[in-house]
Amino acid sequence: MNLDELRSSASRTNPEDFEPEEVFAFEDVSEERHFLGMTAVERMFLSIFLFMNVCVLGVALLLVTGRLVL
Repeated sequence: MNLDELRSSASRTNPEDFEPEEVFAFEDVSEERHFLGMTAVERMFLSIFLFMNVCVLGVALLLVTGRLVL
Protein backbone atom coordinates (compact mmCIF):
# COMPACT_ATOMS: atom_id res chain seq x y z
CA MET A 1 0.00 0.00 0.00
CA ASN A 2 1.50 3.32 -1.00
CA LEU A 3 0.86 6.74 0.51
CA ASP A 4 -1.76 7.77 -2.06
CA GLU A 5 -3.86 4.68 -1.31
CA LEU A 6 -3.46 5.35 2.40
CA ARG A 7 -4.66 8.95 2.02
CA SER A 8 -7.64 7.93 -0.09
CA SER A 9 -8.64 5.20 2.37
CA ALA A 10 -8.37 7.65 5.28
CA SER A 11 -10.60 10.18 3.55
CA ARG A 12 -13.45 7.68 3.14
CA THR A 13 -16.14 8.26 5.73
CA ASN A 14 -18.81 5.75 4.70
CA PRO A 15 -18.15 2.30 6.24
CA GLU A 16 -19.90 0.64 3.30
CA ASP A 17 -17.10 1.87 1.02
CA PHE A 18 -14.60 -0.40 2.75
CA GLU A 19 -13.88 -3.83 1.40
CA PRO A 20 -14.61 -6.77 3.74
CA GLU A 21 -10.91 -7.44 4.50
CA GLU A 22 -10.50 -3.82 5.64
CA VAL A 23 -13.23 -4.05 8.28
CA PHE A 24 -12.04 -5.31 11.66
CA ALA A 25 -13.84 -8.33 12.99
CA PHE A 26 -14.39 -8.10 16.71
CA GLU A 27 -14.32 -11.23 18.82
CA ASP A 28 -17.55 -12.59 20.18
CA VAL A 29 -17.98 -11.04 23.63
CA SER A 30 -19.78 -14.09 24.96
CA GLU A 31 -16.75 -16.31 24.21
CA GLU A 32 -14.85 -16.95 27.42
CA ARG A 33 -11.07 -16.62 27.25
CA HIS A 34 -8.95 -19.26 28.92
CA PHE A 35 -5.35 -18.94 30.10
CA LEU A 36 -3.65 -22.23 30.95
CA GLY A 37 -7.05 -23.89 30.61
CA MET A 38 -8.54 -21.97 33.55
CA THR A 39 -11.46 -19.61 33.77
CA ALA A 40 -11.18 -16.18 35.37
CA VAL A 41 -12.59 -17.41 38.69
CA GLU A 42 -10.13 -20.31 38.84
CA ARG A 43 -7.23 -17.95 38.13
CA MET A 44 -8.46 -15.61 40.88
CA PHE A 45 -8.55 -18.40 43.47
CA LEU A 46 -5.12 -19.61 42.37
CA SER A 47 -3.64 -16.12 42.74
CA ILE A 48 -5.22 -15.71 46.21
CA PHE A 49 -3.86 -19.12 47.23
CA LEU A 50 -0.34 -18.24 46.02
CA PHE A 51 -0.49 -14.86 47.79
CA MET A 52 -1.48 -16.50 51.08
CA ASN A 53 1.32 -19.07 50.70
CA VAL A 54 3.87 -16.29 50.23
CA CYS A 55 2.54 -14.43 53.27
CA VAL A 56 2.60 -17.50 55.54
CA LEU A 57 6.05 -18.61 54.38
CA GLY A 58 7.38 -15.06 54.77
CA VAL A 59 6.11 -14.74 58.33
CA ALA A 60 7.45 -18.22 59.17
CA LEU A 61 10.87 -17.29 57.78
CA LEU A 62 10.90 -14.06 59.80
CA LEU A 63 9.97 -15.97 62.97
CA VAL A 64 12.67 -18.61 62.37
CA THR A 65 15.40 -16.03 61.74
CA GLY A 66 14.38 -14.01 64.81
CA ARG A 67 13.59 -10.83 62.92
CA LEU A 68 9.96 -10.96 64.00
CA VAL A 69 9.07 -11.66 67.60
CA LEU A 70 5.50 -12.25 68.68
